[in-house]
Amino acid sequence: MTASEPDDRHGFIPVSYENGTWKTPEGTEVPWYEVQTDLLPEAEVQGELERVLSVYGVSDVVVDAFDQFRKELKHPSTDEPSPSGEGPGGG
Repeated sequence: MTASEPDDRHGFIPVSYENGTWKTPEGTEVPWYEVQTDLLPEAEVQGELERVLSVYGVSDVVVDAFDQFRKELKHPSTDEPSPSGEGPGGG
């Protein structure tokens, strides 16, 4: 790569989600379709959680607590506005 070639920034570049857009630390906007996260699909997480709870024979009280925790996660508080459009980690 020579100095005259454009800067093709491939690989890991940290981004943050601010005011409905993804931005690099320098403040450059990144299109949502170029952002990759290490988030797992919900179905995969739920399946693994169920497997762990069943393998270790967890009591009903603990299972109920995890169910309540899932419900709370799916309903964010109304005090914080949710981002519009495709959310982070889509796909």
